[in-house]
Amino acid sequence: AALGVCKTVAPSIASDLGSAYGGKIGRTALKVRNPANTADDFERDVMQRFLAEAANGADVAKLEHAEIVDRNGKRVFRYMKAIPMAAAPCAACHGTAVAPELLQSIRELYPDDQAIGFKPGEIRGAFTIVKPLP
Repeated sequence: AALGVCKTVAPSIASDLGSAYGGKIGRTALKVRNPANTADDFERDVMQRFLAEAANGADVAKLEHAEIVDRNGKRVFRYMKAIPMAAAPCAACHGTAVAPELLQSIRELYPDDQAIGFKPGEIRGAFTIVKPLP
């Protein structure tokens, strides 16, 4: 059931919230399941910093980054918050021991999936917000 939620419901919620607040809200990772969630350069850099901080003992649940950047001559607010890998329910689809029948379903929906093999407490990805500023 979580596969359907992650594939359709979560992106719909993010799109609705982004429209309501005048920005873009989504999820990204260095190892994506959905290619539409591939990190841009900014997101990749922040994710690398998150990994370095986690390797130095930082609490993954508290890792976040906010910055105002210039994008094509316009100010844009960028925010990211790390998504810690949870034992349940996340490990069922993203963990090190995904059930074979579930793995088959994942491969059917996402033939280029890279998002398996995570352990609880690791950084699974990040929530990301992009909002143009006046």
